[in-house]
Amino acid sequence: MQQCLKTRPTDIFLASFPKSGTTWLKAMIFATLTRTNRSIDQHPLHTHNPHQCVMFMDVGFATGRSQIIENIPSPRVMSTHLPYFLLPDSITESNCRIVYVWRDPKDVLVSMWYFVQKILGGADKIATFDQYYKNFYEGLNSFGPIRNHVHVLGYWEESKRRPEKILFLKYENILQEPVKCAKQLAHFLGCPYSEAEENQGVVEQIVELCSIKMLKDLNVNKDGYPVTTGEYISNAYYFRKGDEAGDWKSHMTQEMAERFDTMIEEKFKGSGLHI
Repeated sequence: MQQCLKTRPTDIFLASFPKSGTTWLKAMIFATLTRTNRSIDQHPLHTHNPHQCVMFMDVGFATGRSQIIENIPSPRVMSTHLPYFLLPDSITESNCRIVYVWRDPKDVLVSMWYFVQKILGGADKIATFDQYYKNFYEGLNSFGPIRNHVHVLGYWEESKRRPEKILFLKYENILQEPVKCAKQLAHFLGCPYSEAEENQGVVEQIVELCSIKMLKDLNVNKDGYPVTTGEYISNAYYFRKGDEAGDWKSHMTQEMAERFDTMIEEKFKGSGLHI
């Protein structure tokens, strides 16, 4: 990617730590950009998993499909789980835009535990939740330690320095104020909702179309495999309890949660970012 990715000024990249709202934001970005192409009833999200609509840039290059990426018409939308400092220079040094979504790491931990269970075929194939919590807390994770400042703070600090380049969204805020966040997203993407669209309820329609509940109930997301992520991850694996926050309360003791929060607050101290 460092050698071959040629960005365009209109490119949009969705970045996130895994299980932080990637699927949801893929749907939101795709629906926002294509809202004038099709009616809501005929929108591609009714028949395509969000990961089919927005390719993982990393997977595209890893599987030799860089030409497919090159052929995507503008504005291209791609996603990545890479931390900011590992992004290709063609992204960080250009005027293309990045949307970053961050989620309470306790819920990320729980979501990741269930996701890995599904991929590997059951809880007996991985650590118990307590063991998984311990590993996660200590930073043993495929995409690096979430407790580390590298992933979240890398994008956070850059979003403060270059707000025109990076839109930093918090998962919980989107849940609480989806319409407000949808408008903020559209404005950042360069396609703000018109007064007529707002009066016609288009914003609310996009929010409903992309809601986790709506996506989860679609037949396409109950079966099949998105080509962009591989045949070992079913479409259904991407939907569990994404439409609510605080699922960690059903899995962690208060002591476990406080220990995790204390560690995160210490790492983020002085950044202005809080759980």
